[in-house]
Amino acid sequence: MTNYISKKIVMNVTAALAFGLVSTGGGHTFAADADSSTSEHMLNETVVTATRTPNKELKTDANVTVITGKDIERRHYTDLTQALRDVPGVTVNQYAPAGYNNSSKFYINGSEDVVLLIDGVRQNYAGGFSASLASAMKDLGGIERIEVLHGSASTLYGSDAKGGVINIITKKAQGMKTTLGIGYGSYGRQQYSIANAGGENGWDWRVKYQKDKSGDFKDGHGNTVPSRLDADSFNLHLGKDLSKASYLALNFRSYKDSDHYQALYEKQQGLNVNRGNYDYLDGDLIWNVQIDDTTKNQMSISRSKYDYDIFTHSIFNPAGSLYDFSVWTWKFSDQFDKKLGDHLLTAGFEFTKDDTTIKNGSIVSIDDRTLINRSFYLQDQWSILPTLKLTAGIRHDSNSAFGSHNSPSVSLGYDIDPVTHAYVSYSEYFITPTPNQLYAPIYGNTNLKPESGNTREIGIARDFGKGLSLTASYFKRHSKNRIGYHPMTYQNINVGDEDAHGWSLQLTKRVDSHWRARIGYTQTHVGKTEQRGVNADGYLPEDQWNIGVDYRNRDFDSSLLARGIIGRSGPVRGAFPTDNYWVVDLAMNYQIADATKIYLKANNIFNQFYAEHSNVKFGSPGEWWTAPGRNFMIGVEQSF
Repeated sequence: MTNYISKKIVMNVTAALAFGLVSTGGGHTFAADADSSTSEHMLNETVVTATRTPNKELKTDANVTVITGKDIERRHYTDLTQALRDVPGVTVNQYAPAGYNNSSKFYINGSEDVVLLIDGVRQNYAGGFSASLASAMKDLGGIERIEVLHGSASTLYGSDAKGGVINIITKKAQGMKTTLGIGYGSYGRQQYSIANAGGENGWDWRVKYQKDKSGDFKDGHGNTVPSRLDADSFNLHLGKDLSKASYLALNFRSYKDSDHYQALYEKQQGLNVNRGNYDYLDGDLIWNVQIDDTTKNQMSISRSKYDYDIFTHSIFNPAGSLYDFSVWTWKFSDQFDKKLGDHLLTAGFEFTKDDTTIKNGSIVSIDDRTLINRSFYLQDQWSILPTLKLTAGIRHDSNSAFGSHNSPSVSLGYDIDPVTHAYVSYSEYFITPTPNQLYAPIYGNTNLKPESGNTREIGIARDFGKGLSLTASYFKRHSKNRIGYHPMTYQNINVGDEDAHGWSLQLTKRVDSHWRARIGYTQTHVGKTEQRGVNADGYLPEDQWNIGVDYRNRDFDSSLLARGIIGRSGPVRGAFPTDNYWVVDLAMNYQIADATKIYLKANNIFNQFYAEHSNVKFGSPGEWWTAPGRNFMIGVEQSF
C-alpha cells in the first residue's frame, strides 16, 4: 500500500510539472546551435505525409505528429516500436521484448491497419502487421524525422491505411564521420554499433552495423521471465546527385535475430516454450527528378523478404512443432506532381506482388500463393482562396483475387487567421484479405470478403506564439465486412460492421532556452462486433496520456517521458495486471568532449507492474505477458 501511495504521489508531481510548464509564459527561443533546424519541432515546419507533397504542418488538413531526429538521438530508443509508444494516440500491444514479432500490434485511431513508409516507399507485406516491421528497425540513427499521420489515407497509400500512416524520412549526410557505440544494461543487455556517414562530390552515404543482445528480464514484481535476443542489423544508403535537379538513392536494410520467449503462466503450467528466428531483407532504388519549377517526379522499385519461424514445444508436445511464415515482395511506384495555376495535381501508379509460403511442421499449407495489386491515384489540391483549400482525390485498386475498387477522399481547409487552421475531411478505404487469412490451415477461409469503410474527421491547429501551440481533432469511422475470427472455431470470418470514434488533443510549450514540455490526450471508442467487445475486448485503452519534459543545456540534455494507459480492462476481470497504469522513462546525455558522448537510459523508473498483451480471450484470467520492470542502460558514443 505504501509503495502504491508513493507511486501515486510521484506521478501527480510529474503530471503537475508538465502541466505547469505548458501553462507557463515566456517568449525565449532555444539557444541556436549547429543543428537547430532539426533539434526542436515547430508547428510551422514542413510535413509531406498528409498529401505526399510539402505542406506547412499548421496548414495541413490532417492530424500529424512529428518525432525529430534529435528527439530520437536524445531518447535512445531501442527500436521504432519504442519510439511510437511516446506518440499520442498510438497504442502498442507487444507480447514480449524478444520474439513473437509477427503477432505484436500497434493501433492508430483504434485500428491495427497502418501503412509504414521509408522515404515515402511502402514497407508493408502480405499477412503481416506494421508492428512486426517496427520491432526490426533497430537502427534509428539515420532518421531526420518520423511523421505519424492519424486517420485513414487509403486514397494515397492504399490498403492498410485505415488507421493511419507512419513515414520515416531519412537524412542526407554531409562531411565525414565514423561513430562507435557501446552500451550495457539490465537483463544482460548489450549493444555494439559502428557507423560511417559522409558526403562529397555529389555523393552521400551511410553504412551501419549494430548488434543487440539481451537475456531474461524481471517484471515489476521481481518475477524472472524467460527471454533471449541475439540480433544483427545492417543498413546501407548510397546517394548521388546526378544533376542539380536529379537524385538517385540505393538503400539496403537487413535484420536477423534468434529469440526465445515464454510467458510466466506458460512456464508455470508447462506450456509453450517458444524459439523464433526473424529474417528481414529490403532493398530499394529511388529516383527523384525536379523537372522544372512546377513539375517533379519520384520513381521507386524495391524487393523485400520477410521470414519468421517459430518452434514451440511443451510437456504435452516434447517433440515440438514448427511454423514458418515467408513472404517475398516486389514493389514499383511512380508519383508525378504538377503545379497548374491554383491547382497542385498529384498522380501515381503502384504495383505490388506478394508471394507467400507457410509451412506448418513438414506440411506446406500455403505454397507460393501470389497476390498482385495494381493501383492508380489522382489528387488535386485547389487553392480556391489564399485562406481556403479544397483537396480531393480518388484511388483505383485492381486486385488479382478481389477485383476492382475505388477509394475517394476530400478535405476542406480554412485559415481562420494567420496562426489558426481548421479542416474537415472524408475518406474511404479498402482492405483485401491476406493469403494467411485465406489459405492457412484451420484458420483460413477462402470465402472472406474485402473490408471497406469510411472515416470523417474535423480538426484545428493554432500557434499561440511565445512557444505555445495546440492541435485537436475528432474522427468517426464506419467499417463494413470487418475481417475477424470466429470466437469458437477461430476461423477467419467477416464479422459485420464496426463503428469507432475518438478525439485527441496535443499541447506543446517552449518555456525558455532550456525547457520544453508537451502533453497529449487521446480518447478512443471502438464498438462491438460479432467477434469482439468494445475496444477490441478491452485490449485498447479508453484513454491515453503522453507527457514529456525536455531539458537542454550546452553539453547536457535529458528527457522525461510518461505515458498513462487508462481503461484497458480486457474482456473479463483479471485480464491484465491492472486496468490503469503509468510508465515513466528517463534519458540523459552528456557531451564530455567534442567527439565523445555518454548516456543513461532508465525505463519504467517507478517499476510499474503491467502487461500489454493477455491470453484471457482463449485461456483464463492472469494469463498475461508481463513487461519488464525498472531497467537501465548506459553507453558511450565516440566519433572520429
